[in-house]
Amino acid sequence: MLIYGKRKIRIKKYDDFHIQCENCSACKQRFSVYQAYYHLFFIPIYPASQKSIKTICLNCKDSFNEQKVLHYLAKTKTPFYLYTGLILFASLFISVIYSNINTQNKKQEYAENPKVNDVYLMNKKDEDDNSSYFFVKIKRISGDTVEVIHNAYEYSRFISKFDTADYFDKSERSLFLKSELKAYIHDRKITSIKRDYEKTSRFNVEK
Repeated sequence: MLIYGKRKIRIKKYDDFHIQCENCSACKQRFSVYQAYYHLFFIPIYPASQKSIKTICLNCKDSFNEQKVLHYLAKTKTPFYLYTGLILFASLFISVIYSNINTQNKKQEYAENPKVNDVYLMNKKDEDDNSSYFFVKIKRISGDTVEVIHNAYEYSRFISKFDTADYFDKSERSLFLKSELKAYIHDRKITSIKRDYEKTSRFNVEK
């Protein structure tokens, strides 16, 4: 359940001892500025457009109208923390973009400098532009030639790791040129490259 809504809080308080109360003649006036804001899970997301102000005499508790109301209202800035939600969402968005750029750069680096045991997730499209996915694993590099073995299964959806029964078939071998790997990255036929994966990963299973 999403807990969201609109709330109002006091963001600033001014005590003015120069304005005389019309009711009791005391010079003890308080100006309280309020700001409405929208929240999600009680975390402020962004403030509403308008602020409001309440006035009260600290001596007799009477409220009053005075030109200084506009002065105090105008000088009060919206607190930075009321933008917490927007800041968090923006930070998350930037983090996702940065992570994606870093992943793409690393994939390019791995493709330009392949190593034995690198695992490539390949994307293959049929005549109807439907994608299927399979893995290859580098077993040998000789000059510009890269020898790989294929996994046993083919997947109809994007996947980052093997099915629990999948494995690399040592009898299914193919040869690529290093230049082909770079081209596959550019053409998005290589979706991801795994390197230095866990010893417990099924990428280590060969039959």
